[in-house]
Amino acid sequence: MRNASNRSLSKRTRCLHIATALLMTTSVFSQAFAQAPEKPAALTLNVFSGVYESCFKKAVLPGFEAETGIKLNLATTQPPVAKLQAQADAPEIDVLIAGQSDMKAAHELGVVVDMDTALLANLPHVYAPLAGIGTDGDKRYSVVVTYNPTGLVYNAALWQNPPTSWFDLASDATPGVVNVRLPDSQNTVAWLAIMAHSLNGAWPEKLSDYDAVIKLMGEHLKPKLGAVLPSSGAMQSSFVDDPRSSLTVGPLNVALAMDQKYDLDIKWTAPKEGSYLITTEAGITKTPNNYWAHQLINYMLKADAQKAFAECGFYSPSNAEVVLGPEFDGKVIQGEDNVAKIMQIPWEKISPIAADLGQAFLSAVEN
Repeated sequence: MRNASNRSLSKRTRCLHIATALLMTTSVFSQAFAQAPEKPAALTLNVFSGVYESCFKKAVLPGFEAETGIKLNLATTQPPVAKLQAQADAPEIDVLIAGQSDMKAAHELGVVVDMDTALLANLPHVYAPLAGIGTDGDKRYSVVVTYNPTGLVYNAALWQNPPTSWFDLASDATPGVVNVRLPDSQNTVAWLAIMAHSLNGAWPEKLSDYDAVIKLMGEHLKPKLGAVLPSSGAMQSSFVDDPRSSLTVGPLNVALAMDQKYDLDIKWTAPKEGSYLITTEAGITKTPNNYWAHQLINYMLKADAQKAFAECGFYSPSNAEVVLGPEFDGKVIQGEDNVAKIMQIPWEKISPIAADLGQAFLSAVEN
């Protein structure tokens, strides 16, 4: 009788524990729901035109809209950092998409705010070599959502032996003509810095540290220069616009897209000095929709969204949990060791003089 009574008591105790656990779980979900502010009708973010925009519309937009009921408005523009600075506390976009140097500038200008990492459940899955990007001390102002190595893009039909070095951009032995991007915060100045580092043995910090490289540009790139190109789109079409075009600089995924798009044998290679990292990062403006901007960025970090981005445009996923098939080997960077091999440019040394460096470069090759 006592055993039956004890079993009955034990059963009632277990039921009580289960009921208590269910109530606590319900309470936690209720609190989380209560803490979420009212949903806005829409969120706005800038995106790069072309392949990135197309892939965003496939990998992120439909899923996020279906999951949250929030419409995403896309502004196809370069990172509008100066415009956002002028708009101050009334930004026209909620989430800023930018490369590393532009995002760092946005942070220093107060255009983007510190992020609440507790709202980014997928942040711990970001590759360790990428996790430190977008941080300032113990604060985070952006997160890497996609990335790619940048190296040499060439028309293999014009090369007896493939290029192997950044210095092939200014080599008399390079066939045909060389096209380069207009110097801006992240293009051209990066490989000029790599060249200066190779010649000087240290990363350049002042304009005079580039003297030897600028001299090389004037003497050897200038005679072979086909065009200084204003955009990634112009760079891609340059191989078609001028059949003499043999060499330029670009990300791996762009070279793969070009090889698919054009009836040319377009190849990509990492120079022996190293390919350098180009990131696409997401940060949050001074928007009143801060919570939901976090939710959008967290969605962009989801393994499913990252995988879809990679499959669409060969954008390397920052989420280490993404697994792609063997058909993406050599096309998308996977694995922490491989991510760590991509050179990270010390933008804090380069960006302060980027404008003067760009002008010095243009003076050397165009005058």
